[in-house]
Amino acid sequence: MRHKLKENRHICTIEQTRISQAENRALPRHVKILRALQKLRLASDQHPSTEKHLKSSYQIIKENERLQQCFPAFIIHPFSLLRLYSDVVVFIVMNLHLMLLPFAFSFLAFETRPTRHLVEYIDLSLCVILVVEFALTFCTGIVVLETNEIVLNPRKIFFNRLRPFRLMYDLLLFFPYILLLEVFDELIVEAGAEASLVFVSFLYLCNIARFRDSNRYFSVIPRSLDISQSKMRIVEVIMNTLYVLHWTTCLGYIIPVLLKVDSSARTSDEEELLAAMHLPQLNVSAALERVANPFVRVRLTDLDTSTAYRYLRSMMITLRVGLASSEKKDIEEHYVYHWIMWLVMFLGWLWFNYVPVVLCRFFDSPEMATDQYDKFMANLKAFVYNKRLSATLERKLRNNFATRFRTRYFDEEMIMGLFPSNLRSSIRMETCRHLVASVDLFKNLPYFILTDIVNCLQLEVYLRDDVIIAAGSYGDSMYFLAAGTVAVYAMNGKELGHLTDGAYFGEISLIRRNQQRTANVVALEACEIYRLSHEDFQNVVKPHAYLLNRIRKQAEQRLAMMKRKKDKMYGKKFFEAFLQ
Repeated sequence: MRHKLKENRHICTIEQTRISQAENRALPRHVKILRALQKLRLASDQHPSTEKHLKSSYQIIKENERLQQCFPAFIIHPFSLLRLYSDVVVFIVMNLHLMLLPFAFSFLAFETRPTRHLVEYIDLSLCVILVVEFALTFCTGIVVLETNEIVLNPRKIFFNRLRPFRLMYDLLLFFPYILLLEVFDELIVEAGAEASLVFVSFLYLCNIARFRDSNRYFSVIPRSLDISQSKMRIVEVIMNTLYVLHWTTCLGYIIPVLLKVDSSARTSDEEELLAAMHLPQLNVSAALERVANPFVRVRLTDLDTSTAYRYLRSMMITLRVGLASSEKKDIEEHYVYHWIMWLVMFLGWLWFNYVPVVLCRFFDSPEMATDQYDKFMANLKAFVYNKRLSATLERKLRNNFATRFRTRYFDEEMIMGLFPSNLRSSIRMETCRHLVASVDLFKNLPYFILTDIVNCLQLEVYLRDDVIIAAGSYGDSMYFLAAGTVAVYAMNGKELGHLTDGAYFGEISLIRRNQQRTANVVALEACEIYRLSHEDFQNVVKPHAYLLNRIRKQAEQRLAMMKRKKDKMYGKKFFEAFLQ
């Protein structure tokens, strides 16, 4: 639904619709702008999650009516354009904030004040956007994944966001840690190695798990671009790897410095290093002549190089330690050294063994519905290539499959075959009974007859502009519109109306086989339709002659009523000439 181009949308020719469209075009510009802004909070077919939860335009319209009529104006639908745009913005802002934070404390803590002030202003701006996002979550509906229920009640949303652990977790994200950068070189370092280590460890633990939130916001982007689930997960693994590597690189650079400038046991060489860090202009050659400590000499040399060089050098060392190919020799005399080396090596071993397992699972995981879906799509692409099918037909095949399975593949015949007949009937009744029970011809039928009718239904998928019924053809089936919208056209091409979810058409064909169709029925969007053939219906009802006679009588009455309506609309003589 979300990939339809505006210029290719159906142009409705129904009189009432044309009048309403003309009235909307005549509205003042400020009213149009206001309506456009209000529309941003409503469910939209352009949101990638809409197609999974709201299968048709009718369901989207009903969901928006529920939002507008039953809930306050500040409630935002989780499948709205506002949520789509905000998720993309928050993904970018969150990653910038979480990447800038450790970099600032590790490599910019001893830079000149103008540089630090610029970084602080940037990060504070990012924090403000995250605060706005936090406030926006209190106005955004919730999707209950277990039941696919869309919760829009303000009270339920508010108390869901106010859960203690969740609230504390969210608040720690946009806390302005960057303000501590102003006093980091003076207060944190002077507090001692232990206090410094506690602070940077707290910073690490509070934010390292944020890649899960980043993945959640990121998932909107590839789904909007129709990127497969397996590729999306591979990208997420790469992003998470870089994220963890970045944080570990930054901490791997600053922790040795904090330990070396411990105020409780500071040597003259370390005093020289601390003084050099605070100097805006550094004479490296003169400083190197006064110190002998290898670690201090390396750090003094670093201070004379660019920040990018120091960052890349620290990343190289972190990778080597994480892969257990070498050890850091610059703080071996400190008791924290062994713990840091063990932790980095363990995390490196864990992560770099976890990634291949995850990637292998992505490429071969038959138990996952999304991976099976992607696998079938790959087979379909190979089939199209082998058969030399056109790009247009390939697109129709892919869209048909996508509409049928909604990005989740399952073998329905295999699943249904696992259950006894009574459970299979219960599944079909729960899925389709509301469609059959709404038909006038089937009202007051016994439950077992309805069950047999439902068991005869066959699911078919029609894409946009597909002709479901052609005027002049001879009917042999009735159709139930489970999801989607269709347009009904007279034989002269005039649009008569639309049918939406729960509608049915072609019921006369169940009684009169080869009855000539008098209208065209065309799909306006992807539609899920259940078909009931004349033969299957007759096989179900024939053993019950009294029911068949009653249904035939109702059908004759319906035909007579339709004929009277046409007589009034066109005139009797014209109608007879039209039928001939």
